[in-house]
Amino acid sequence: MALLWAGIALGSWGIYACTTQAHPSPWTVEAKMEKSLSLENEVIKVDIDPKSGNFTVLEKKSGQSWTPDPWQNAAGILTFEDLEGKKQTANLSQSKTIQVLEESEGVVKIEFIDPLMEDQSVAEGIKIGVKLSLNPENKGLDISIEDLVSGDYALADLRYPARHFSLETDVDRGAAVIPQKQGVISPSYIFPMNGGRFCKWDDATYNNKSIGTLQLFNNGTGLSMPWWGTYNEKSAVMVILDEASRPDMFYNINNNGQYLFTPEGKMSTYQRRVFLDPVWNLKKENAVMKMSYRFIPGGDYVDMAKTYREEAKRKGFFVSLKDKAAANPNVNKLPGAIYMGIYGGYPHYVNMPGMQFTFEELKQIIQTTHDELGVQNAFVHAWGVFSNFPPVCWPINEDLGGTKVLREAVDLTKKYNWLYSSYHAYSPVLENDPNINIGLMQKDEKGKLQATNGRWARVDTDKLRSLASANLEKEIAALDLEADITDISFAVYPEKGSEGIRRLAEYLRSLNLVMGTEHGQEQWIPYFDMFEGLVYLEDAPLAEISHPAPLFSLVYHDAIANFGKIQDPNNEVTANGDYRIKSLQSMLFGIGSAIFFSPYEFDGMKEMLKMSNSLVSPVHRETFYAELESHEYLSADFKLQRSRFSTGTEVTVNLGPVAQKTNDGTSIPGYGYLVKLADGSVKKGGFQLSLTMN
Repeated sequence: MALLWAGIALGSWGIYACTTQAHPSPWTVEAKMEKSLSLENEVIKVDIDPKSGNFTVLEKKSGQSWTPDPWQNAAGILTFEDLEGKKQTANLSQSKTIQVLEESEGVVKIEFIDPLMEDQSVAEGIKIGVKLSLNPENKGLDISIEDLVSGDYALADLRYPARHFSLETDVDRGAAVIPQKQGVISPSYIFPMNGGRFCKWDDATYNNKSIGTLQLFNNGTGLSMPWWGTYNEKSAVMVILDEASRPDMFYNINNNGQYLFTPEGKMSTYQRRVFLDPVWNLKKENAVMKMSYRFIPGGDYVDMAKTYREEAKRKGFFVSLKDKAAANPNVNKLPGAIYMGIYGGYPHYVNMPGMQFTFEELKQIIQTTHDELGVQNAFVHAWGVFSNFPPVCWPINEDLGGTKVLREAVDLTKKYNWLYSSYHAYSPVLENDPNINIGLMQKDEKGKLQATNGRWARVDTDKLRSLASANLEKEIAALDLEADITDISFAVYPEKGSEGIRRLAEYLRSLNLVMGTEHGQEQWIPYFDMFEGLVYLEDAPLAEISHPAPLFSLVYHDAIANFGKIQDPNNEVTANGDYRIKSLQSMLFGIGSAIFFSPYEFDGMKEMLKMSNSLVSPVHRETFYAELESHEYLSADFKLQRSRFSTGTEVTVNLGPVAQKTNDGTSIPGYGYLVKLADGSVKKGGFQLSLTMN
């Protein structure tokens, strides 16, 4: 039966259902009611197809039409186990029955009932219900998954909506916007790809580097904020997840779905696409599954970040650095600071040969950095100062000089108006610790130890606060501390155990110190003043086909101070570049330099410390409390970039080796910069390679 579309006048809100019925092979679809449904406000019009359960969104101002899945016309992709335990994947739009129900004005429910399995048999008894509603406040589209019936099957996960809001590669000029760590954008077109990067771009189709899933709020490669989106030259669409919702994000970056055909040795029949899908875990009981789509005519990644900034304020995650400094004036020691990590032995070891330092040596490093190198602001983070292994961070190691000499080193930092913290960690349980206490570890209901496959996040989170309070206040009193770095516990926001981590955060905040932690997540911003490491992408698959973007700074720059990461400091050459690129990017993103070293390396760090003090620190000092208002890529190869801060400071950098010109004709040399400070003065220059030969 042909499907006929009839328009529905907005405001004619009778309750009715649109149902399509599929029949045994050969499968055909018959519409019981040949009517379309529309949801409409002044910003968007949403048309729901009663035959497939798909929807199309017209963003009115730009005329951009965001269409459904271009590959398989799948409203969603359901994964479940059949009666024999075999994994099945079903296209919801091929369900035996699809019902489209108008619940009330601006609200439509879509039910997918009895989906087809891969052998075309019906998975009877499965029902997936979703609700689409117009948001009266932000004029966007809210979607929730509210009705799950599994029948005799075991539901696993659901990609919904699937492949919506996609960009066609080399047709749509735009990008996927992904807040992974600090953030990346993944362009929807090939050219330009510098040098051999095209090979990486094309190979990614086959080596699974252009597809994958990212978890929300996890350490390392996950998403740091609960949103993502796509944009082209006309419009942008972003999704903001309900804060209790925890889907993964499936990414497909310029991939043509070849992975769906390779097992049969066939070439994909699909065009390359960019899309980002939420993947909902259906195994969780009573899970919240809600999301809100926002549509921004003429928008891009900056507009998305600024939209989420307002959401972050509404949720209470945003607490400004100015407010934190008002509560604790020592926060004023962070602007312009170089984050100096000094290894005395990775904290899993005590008195580590070749790396340990005495506290007299620490004093000398601090004094030389100030007097000889002229460093004005620093945050000294000393590793390996205790005689016990984490999570017991006490007592201060007598072999290295004891409390008296370490106190002298701390007093020296205070004399220079710097900050100091020893390294603290309360989550690891280490087998190499002679005093290992497995009684601290998490256990399941049968008493079996959990988290046995690594060093970190092994302590039962309910015990974190007591481990910190057992010794930290002793150290504060002994050294008269003004700051604290507590490692790793706040790198995640777990679905289970977050309350124990929150109690630790509340305790640390109550000490009224300048508080820092490694990684960090947005939920912990009210408790901390600085994050170490929420800066670069690190060596992750998306790095090869994406460009770093300051998404986190565009949202939270004036709420949390960001510095480089121990595994990826400014002074190390990593997948993110060398000192030149990292320092230029630090100014551009409004973050602080991080120089990490072992004492035997100190002489080799002196020039970098001097350069950071002269180049990065003045910009960081001026923009520390400012909002990062904008960021833009000024060249086709993404190397020439500009940022503007609410102070009026403007930073233009060239992250490539070839001189390039801005729109007004200003030439920026390779690895060069031009900084316009708030007072109108200009700083410009660049890095040059040199060689000395005898």
